[in-house]
Order: sequence, then structure tokens, then C-alpha cells
Amino acid sequence: MAKPAGKCAFCGGPRLTKGHIWPDSFGKIIPSDARYHEQKIDGFVTFESDIPGPPKWERVGTGPLQKRRPRNTCAKCNTGWMSKIEEAALPAIKPLLVGERTFLDLSSQQKLASVLTLISMRVELIAYGMRSIPKSEKDELRKNPLPTPNWRIWIARHAGKDLKDFRFRFTAMQVASDKSTLMRGPEHCNTHITSLIAGQLYVHVFFSTVWPEFPGYPDVSLIKLWPPSGFDIDTGLLPSFSDEAEIRLHETISRNGKAQ
Repeated sequence: MAKPAGKCAFCGGPRLTKGHIWPDSFGKIIPSDARYHEQKIDGFVTFESDIPGPPKWERVGTGPLQKRRPRNTCAKCNTGWMSKIEEAALPAIKPLLVGERTFLDLSSQQKLASVLTLISMRVELIAYGMRSIPKSEKDELRKNPLPTPNWRIWIARHAGKDLKDFRFRFTAMQVASDKSTLMRGPEHCNTHITSLIAGQLYVHVFFSTVWPEFPGYPDVSLIKLWPPSGFDIDTGLLPSFSDEAEIRLHETISRNGKAQ
């Protein structure tokens, strides 16, 4: 029996095609020669959690992660508005990937925020059922290529061991002020953290539909990309983050007990 045809995760249309999580153009700037990549769900690194989470799961694929192409978006979206977002951001993101100094004006910041939001949305689609982004957010990005006020994005310089790598971490959670009315389960997540590493670029993404006043990380040095500050960003002043610091920051909210 043939497998039932799926629907595009963004527009709901037919004709699903494979689409890169990381734009293919990024990999042409810093090509990876990795023979395999790992994707797994295995709890937290910096602490032990007593909050129930998804079961442990692991997948090993051939080739670099940058080449991963799940089949969950349609040809019209992949070659249309998604491609336009990726192409528009390419001039601004190229120096960030290779560690060259540049100045990001408001237009460049907006284009970068759009493509990083799209990547974060694509990452969630393969996050083993952990969903926090409602369809309304995808519709907004499709119609108006900018993140909504529910998104917070910071950037820094990745100073880890591999400066030609593409990696991501994703943690979805439930945040609520009234625990008595909180419906539990992966389908009820309303907040997530995505950490993106691409060459010498480190990105920390926060999304929430219930935490609009999220203050950020007062004791952590990061440069805010979205919402924009109104000032140009000198990437020569980006703070550097090690692999260990990136993991610790990714788990900060969960470790401090804000996830319910």
C-alpha cells in the first residue's frame, strides 16, 4: 500500500519535496566533509531533570547535518518564499559564517532574523513531536518575512572546536503562570529554545506565545538581533562562546525551573 501523501507544514499544500534545514547556500560557503551526523533526544547535559520529557531517541544519518533534507514542505514553499528569505540573507550571513568583520544595518538584521526564524521552524519539524510554534506564526513569516514579537534572537561568535560545523539544539517546554490549568504533553508546548551553530556564528533563539516579557539573560554577554535595537551591529565586537558555554546557556531556563 502506498504511503499517504502528506501536507506542507507551512501552507498545507500537496507535492511534498525535500528541503534543507540549513540553506544549501550556507554549506557552499563553509563545506563540511563530515561522513555522518547524529540527532538524538537524551535529556540535559548540565543538570538532572525531574520533569518528564520525551523518551530517549537517536538517529544517525550519512553525510553532514547541513545536508539533511526532511520531506515536510512543498515545492511551492521551498522554491518560492523560503528561497527568497534564504537568498536575501546570504550577503549578510556570509561574513558571520567565516568570522569576518562586518556591519549589520537594520535591513541586514531583519533579513538575518527572518532566515534564522525559518531555520528554527524547520528544526522544530524534526523534533520528535515537540511542537510550540502555532500555524499562525508560520503564516505570518510566509506572508510578511519577519519574525513576530514572540521571537527573541541573539548572536555571538562560535569559538568551539569545529569552525566548519553545522549543529543545532532544540528544547521545547511548557510555561504557565497557573499550573492548575496547564495541559501537559508535547502537543501543548508553548515555548522553545533553539541554539544554532554555523561555522563561526552562534545563534540563541527564544520563542514563546505566553512569555512576552521574557527579559533575556542579564548576566550573559550576547548581541540582540531581534527585535532590532535600532543601531548597526559591529560583528567585530561579538562576544565569543565555547561549546560548553553554548550548552549551558541553552539549558538555562530549564535548569532554573522555569519549564513546567
